[in-house]
Amino acid sequence: MELLRRGDEGGLERMVVAEPRAVQPLLGRLWDGEPVIAARAARALGAAAAAHPELGRELLRRALWALNDESATNGAPVLPLIAEVACRAPGLAAPFVAPMGSYLWDDGLRPGILRALSRIAGTGAELPDEVLDRLAAFAPAGDPEERAVIERLLANREEHANGV
Repeated sequence: MELLRRGDEGGLERMVVAEPRAVQPLLGRLWDGEPVIAARAARALGAAAAAHPELGRELLRRALWALNDESATNGAPVLPLIAEVACRAPGLAAPFVAPMGSYLWDDGLRPGILRALSRIAGTGAELPDEVLDRLAAFAPAGDPEERAVIERLLANREEHANGV
């Protein structure tokens, strides 16, 4: 927790890469009331997942399980974890991005999913067609901020299709 508070992300990442058991306390920090702590925890967990793929798959399975909870918005804090793993280990996270996107219908989860998808797309990764199709279904509706994010994500689809 001290590394999280100090903002020593490099030290935190070295620790979870060297000692994968250190991810356990970080998982709870995803729900921390201080957003900067939660974000640091997600980044460290992403580093651990990239270094230890089997652990990464388990973290991603747990994240989807948290989203699948009856009150799924309780699982919203895992969305940055999925994004960080996808940024650091795209092949590992690829099978989990479309299931995450399947919750776009949920008003409570959609803002976090859009942030996660934006983070993933920001690395140059292509989003799955299934997710982009769902986004296109939401494009005409929703609040202006959501529409702007969706339009940017869909524009990335066109850029990839045109080889830009």
